[in-house]
Amino acid sequence: MRVHRSSPSTLLRRDALAKCRYCGELMEYFDRHDHGRIPMVPKALPSARFPVQMRWHILRGIAVPGDGGESRCYVPHPAFCAAVDHPESNNDLAQARAVFRQRFEKRVQQGFIPALRPADEDEVAEQHVEPVEGLRHVIAYASLLWLAPGKVEEIQCVARAWRTGERCRNSVSHDEGTWTEIEIPYTPGRAGQDVLWAGSTMWVYALHTLYPDEFQRWMQQRCAQHVGGAGMGNDVLPPQWVRFRPLAHDEFILRQRPTHVELPPMIDTRVASIALEPERTECAAPDCRNGSVAKVPEGWLCYRCAGIREHRERTHRKWSQGN
Repeated sequence: MRVHRSSPSTLLRRDALAKCRYCGELMEYFDRHDHGRIPMVPKALPSARFPVQMRWHILRGIAVPGDGGESRCYVPHPAFCAAVDHPESNNDLAQARAVFRQRFEKRVQQGFIPALRPADEDEVAEQHVEPVEGLRHVIAYASLLWLAPGKVEEIQCVARAWRTGERCRNSVSHDEGTWTEIEIPYTPGRAGQDVLWAGSTMWVYALHTLYPDEFQRWMQQRCAQHVGGAGMGNDVLPPQWVRFRPLAHDEFILRQRPTHVELPPMIDTRVASIALEPERTECAAPDCRNGSVAKVPEGWLCYRCAGIREHRERTHRKWSQGN
């Protein structure tokens, strides 16, 4: 199997099916439009049965929000996973979730052992990511925040080295980003109101200067030698990025500047403003503070002083001619 040359997705469809470790349901993974992955209920369903924010369609192998104007759409598996406590919803969603729960209970009676109960739908969506231990940095790109597989300088390529057949030892990072301080994102809901984060900041590794294809290499978690699609060989394990969620990832928030990060040198703005200010010529009339930044002849008068001088000259000529 191969990925079509016009598709930006590197996900082989045959390898996209998996069973949810929490409820045992079959899921189909798709690459998202924003570089992540999303597990879907593995068949298209009538769009009218689901709210707009729950509808997705597949465009050239990529999952995109909305139904794309079609009568059928895909819906995310986490929204129906029986292991998650879902908020109250409309009647159609309640009936669909009841069917999933009945199948889950029957599966448990038949011997299925579910994993520990997930905290929320995001945890269900990220179950394909291998567990990562140790310190993890937060990566920023555009308006997105991602929790890295480890420290920025220690993020390891996941591609399989064709010479040894083992995981590539190269690093993903080539010092493309910069450390910057941002406000901790606001978390909606009652849980977000209980934390004292108002006005607090965190340090993230910003990749805002990267082109989209360069950032895609980071999201694929590949080094410069293994950048590309399926033709570069398979991965030892899926990329280990997860969406940064302040409440779930509080232990990884860097509230203090990393010790190895140096602040940019301070610039004396007063000297800079004086140096950049255009040259100003003052009016030649005594006690006048008007001036001009345009090029003017020597002895230049401002419009007010020039008018006064002209008026005085006319008066002088008038009296001189009269005498």
